[in-house]
Amino acid sequence: MHCLSQHEQSLSDAYIILTYTRKVLQQDLVHVEKSLFKLKEPYIQLIHSSLSAISKELFEIKKQMHQRNIKVTFGTNDGTFTEVHLFCRGYSQTIRYLNANLKMKVQNSLEKHFIKSTDTPTP
Repeated sequence: MHCLSQHEQSLSDAYIILTYTRKVLQQDLVHVEKSLFKLKEPYIQLIHSSLSAISKELFEIKKQMHQRNIKVTFGTNDGTFTEVHLFCRGYSQTIRYLNANLKMKVQNSLEKHFIKSTDTPTP
């Protein structure tokens, strides 16, 4: 899209990946809570900590996107590709992401947030 600068493109990409990362973690939290793990609490705390960090990041990204008049909406997913619609200052663009690439980016995002969560010292 020609109306987006490199920074604006990075913002929209981060928004897309973090939105999917949060969705995956929310679904995983439900599974962990229903699981038969003997010690569920550390996993639940790790997921909650990561969800909190992701929500804070998304808040800042959304604020910056709003200031730059960028809107992202999620379109269809045909099993192979996911469509995302970007709107910026009167321009629109539809981007098709390969689901395998999205999955890899979400996995990297999860790893990054899990490492951050475990680096914080416990009292």
